Amino acid sequence: MKENIYFLKKEFSKIKNKGWVIAKSKGNGNVGITFETLLGKERENFPISDYMGIELKTSIDNYSRPYLTLFSATPDGKYIYTTKLLKEKYGWKDSKLEQYKVFYARVTANKLTKINNKFLMKLKIEHQEQKIFLEIFNLNYELIEMDCYWDFSTIKQKLSQKLNYLAYIKADRKYENKKVYFHYKEIDFYKIKNFENFIDLIEKGNIKICFKIGIYHSKDKLGKTYDHGTGFEIKKEDLLKLYDKINITK
Repeated sequence: MKENIYFLKKEFSKIKNKGWVIAKSKGNGNVGITFETLLGKERENFPISDYMGIELKTSIDNYSRPYLTLFSATPDGKYIYTTKLLKEKYGWKDSKLEQYKVFYARVTANKLTKINNKFLMKLKIEHQEQKIFLEIFNLNYELIEMDCYWDFSTIKQKLSQKLNYLAYIKADRKYENKKVYFHYKEIDFYKIKNFENFIDLIEKGNIKICFKIGIYHSKDKLGKTYDHGTGFEIKKEDLLKLYDKINITK
């Protein structure tokens, strides 16, 4: 792995020396897609590390979004379409197509989150059952259900396949003539501490679970559910609580 890190650092230096480069895609995630394109890496959606066993995370400096999405994990639940059920039962009307519902929420284990002004949600770690449950309450704090959960084994697999090693890349962004440009200026490498620490950070509220379940507005998919993935997120400033930084001397 050390040689892979040295190699990626060398490739990063080449990209950094290019200065400002034009974005290779549009919309969300274009800073990451552009970096991977410059690396010569094809786009893919596999549950493994992005590059030679190293997960790539890109961030635009001075950009307001404070969270990094570590990975997405569909709930194990007792139902096949758990996230779709959450949308239908606890969601609210879409702003453009009111006949359809959407569901967006960021939920933690250390406090209750109000949803749609009708419900309260929080995460609960059950160590004996080896599960992370989504608890749903009414406004009288009465438990309604906890059918949505993630097995520890699912999380362990995600961490081992995807997040053992991480490269965190910082970039600047600018707009010229209606085009987007990036300058990749810094890269740091990290190694995850351990699984128990990951669970502990969920329990403390440092790692959150974010639901992004909406509907398509395009004519060909009008009203169909899209799920951006149930993301496990951490604030950028908390990264060292999850990872140890790797000092590169070469």
